[in-house]
Parts: sequence; C-alpha cells; structure tokens
Amino acid sequence: MGQAIGDRLAELGVTLGQLPTLLALYEQDGLTQSEPARRTGVEQPTMAVNLRRMERDGLIARTTDPGDARRALVGLTPEAKSIRGPVQQLRAGIDEESLTGFTPAEHVQLRDFLARITGNLDTLLNSPPKGGPAGG
Repeated sequence: MGQAIGDRLAELGVTLGQLPTLLALYEQDGLTQSEPARRTGVEQPTMAVNLRRMERDGLIARTTDPGDARRALVGLTPEAKSIRGPVQQLRAGIDEESLTGFTPAEHVQLRDFLARITGNLDTLLNSPPKGGPAGG
C-alpha cells in the first residue's frame, strides 16, 4: 500500500479510530447515538467521545430525532459525504491486502469462522447468566 493507513486517512481528515463509525454511517446515515456503538462493537462511553471528536472535526452533525425529541440522530456532514469514495476505497484496499496469500476458498472459510466467533461472542455478552449467583 506504500503510505501508512493512518497517514492516508489523515489526508482525508479522518483518524483510524473514526473509521468504523464513519463506515457504519455510510451504510446508514441518521442513526441514533447508540446505534453506531452497537454496529461497531464499541462501548457507549467510547462512542460518545468518538462522536464528539467527529463532530469537532466536521464529519458528523447531531440533530433532534423528529420522532422522539429526547434522542439525537447522528448524520454525515457534506464534508464526510465528499470523502466517501476515497474512504471506502481505502477500506477495500485494507481488506484486499489483509487477505493476500489466501485462496478464494480460504476467504470464504475465514469469513465463516469470523461470523461464528462473532455470533458466539454476541451470545456470550448478551445472554443472561446461567443459574443463580455463586453460593446463593
């Protein structure tokens, strides 16, 4: 790839930590503040800091949810929309380079393994504990 990924993102005005949130918003703009955290697997307090930085950097703007005035929606700014192509190309390049040396069948197998691991972790993190408290 030549130039470091962080440097290439910086040229676009994006940090590596902002990339997953930006990609989630490219998939669906106008999410509630908690939705990018859920989609990227980031804790809510960490996402709140990330969104504040993205707002400061001119990548997102928050608006009141017309359906519920207590909630804010996170939307892409024209600046963020203008760099969508280069950001997504960079992401595709990362994916391509990370799979160098794998056969197409291995790509599929890896994707299946990762989906199973993600499902297992999701179940582990979101399921109620089995049984009662220890010693109780």
